[in-house]
Amino acid sequence: MNNRENILFDNTLLEVFLHIKSLNSNAYLVGGCVRDLILNRPVNDYDIVTNCNLDLLNTELLKNGWNIVEAGKQFLVTIVSKHGIEYEISNFRKDGTYSDGRRPDFVEIGDINSDSIRRDITINSLYMCPYTKEILDPTNKGLSDIQNRLIRMNGRADDRIKEDKLRIMRVYRFSNQLGFKIEKRTLKACRKYFNDMYSQVSPERVKNEIEKMCTFE
Repeated sequence: MNNRENILFDNTLLEVFLHIKSLNSNAYLVGGCVRDLILNRPVNDYDIVTNCNLDLLNTELLKNGWNIVEAGKQFLVTIVSKHGIEYEISNFRKDGTYSDGRRPDFVEIGDINSDSIRRDITINSLYMCPYTKEILDPTNKGLSDIQNRLIRMNGRADDRIKEDKLRIMRVYRFSNQLGFKIEKRTLKACRKYFNDMYSQVSPERVKNEIEKMCTFE
């Protein structure tokens, strides 16, 4: 049985979705966990996106013994189960402009389409229904890029990199970790802005990405 089939047998994850469903809201797994489930890779953390009112969800989770690590920051709540498993839950979001080249000037509630395009690469922009295991691919490129083993920026690569230059390092990291090739336009943009990244991104953020590429004892 592969990871994608096993997902319904994770009782703590199912409990999170049932809490959200009890508030008459929809929710999906999103991002790296969906990618890794498709690739049958180990899943280390779960990201969940929903149209749920997070204040109501906080109340529901606290009532049922969950530890709220962080709440109210950029439509995000991080929770830890009774068994120590961490989940990050956020609303569907839409980013504003990135005037500082690192983070959006504002974030507002969005839908699945605006939420998908704000993510950096196509294979991290997939959504999965935990009940049916249906995969949603709003960019229409995520599933084919997994099949073809490609790392591709969402939309125009130049635009995604200008929003946050560190995305260059993320492209190289995912290519290294997954053994995927970098799509030619994405690679061209990464090379074009590489020097800008080193002059504009803090050394600490670059170091963190490099360390994620490495294996330590």
